[in-house]
Formats: sequence, structure tokens, C-alpha cells
Amino acid sequence: MRRDIAIDGPSGSGKTSVGLGVAAGLGLMLVDSGLLYRAFTAAYAEQFPSDRCLRSDRLLDILERCISYEPGGTVLFGGRVLQLSLHDPRVDSLVSPVSAVPQVRAAVNRELRRIALLQDVVMVGRDIGTTVLPKALLKVFITADPDVRARRRVAQLEHQGSPVDYEVVLANIKERDAIDSSREDSPLRCTEEHVKLDNSADGSDGVVQVILAEYRRRLEHVV
Repeated sequence: MRRDIAIDGPSGSGKTSVGLGVAAGLGLMLVDSGLLYRAFTAAYAEQFPSDRCLRSDRLLDILERCISYEPGGTVLFGGRVLQLSLHDPRVDSLVSPVSAVPQVRAAVNRELRRIALLQDVVMVGRDIGTTVLPKALLKVFITADPDVRARRRVAQLEHQGSPVDYEVVLANIKERDAIDSSREDSPLRCTEEHVKLDNSADGSDGVVQVILAEYRRRLEHVV
């Protein structure tokens, strides 16, 4: 039986921070699926820097190159680390439409499942429990207020030396929510199998502890 933990949720909900805490608490590998989607997007933005809207024909050319997720969260695209930051504002503006392309999702999911076949993991994303690891031992859906998510993103970008307007970030988050929830291929959704947790409060220790307790409870019933 699978012993993985699938953590889903919208952009900026803090699911990656929660995933890091859970993975550290259990000694499991954290796999952030969003980094793979961002890598495809960054590769597109590098090759076509003047594009402000996604061109599918150009994106499909990018897909011919292999992508791999290395231990520690390093993503290689065509065997190299991308020059453009995976959290560059250009990547932020394009990552949701890129992620909605079925061929991109298929390529990312192949790599995610390859990793999960090698070991039990804590995997973070938007369709992990519904599509990538449907037999995960524990499925969690992390939520947070959009305003809180926007403030977190602004703080993150400022820390990286890339200040950005709060209203721009908030608008981007709401747009990404709409795209992620309405796409035809594996939309973002919370199912009855997910344990839904709100992560709006500062700090994620409480959410991490709830997940660890539930996971260990379920392990007691694994044959």
C-alpha cells in the first residue's frame, strides 16, 4: 500500500512550507510539482522573452526536452539548471496557462510518478491527490485567504530582491485560482478524501502537526 502524502492547494496557500515541515518530521523526500511547471515556464520565457501571452506552438517545441527533479528540489531542464529564476514575475504571469496545457501536465506527471515509484514521498501540487497519486495514504488540501496569500508572495519576492506591487500580486493570484480551478485537465479541487486545513494564520507548525498526527494514525492501520 502506498505511504505517500499528497498535499494540494491554491497558489500561495503555504502548502510547500507545510510540505517541508511534514517531510522533515517523517524523514521523507519533499517533491514540489510546482517547480516542474515553473521550469517549463521559465524555459519558455528564456527562449521567447518578448512573449507576454502564451503561444502553444512555441511551448510544444520546448516539450521535446526532458525535465527531471533532483534530490533537494533542483530541477534540470534539458540537463541544465535554468538561468531565469523559477519565481521571476514573468514566470508567475505565465505558469498557470502553461500548466493548463495537457501535454505539459502529461510530461510533469510522468516525472512525478517516476519519483514516487522509487520511494514514499510528500508531494505538493494542485492535482496530486486526484491525479498523480490517487492512492496516497493521506490527502490534504491546504487553503488560505487570498489577501494573506498575496502578502506572503510580496514578502517572498522582496526577500529575493524583486519588489512588486501588492495589488498586482493579488490580481495574479485570483487569476491563477480561476485558471487552475476551471481547466479541463485535472483541475484544482478538494475532494471528500482530502483533509481540508486552513493555513491563513502566520506560521504553519499547527497545520504540520495535524498532518503528522493523522498520517501516523493511518499508518497504524496499514497492513
